[in-house]
Amino acid sequence: MIEHISTTPFGRRSLSLAMVAGQLAADSCAPGASANKWQVFRAVCEAKGLLGASDR
Repeated sequence: MIEHISTTPFGRRSLSLAMVAGQLAADSCAPGASANKWQVFRAVCEAKGLLGASDR
């Protein structure tokens, strides 16, 4: 039997530099740091034109 060891949490997708950079950025956050999801949502709604986000 062949043992499958995945390198990413999503199966066969290869690990990219962006994924590693995101993990390093998350690890460098202060313990207990958080963001209010509704404040973030409102900020994204206000800046959706600049971000290129749609209503969907």
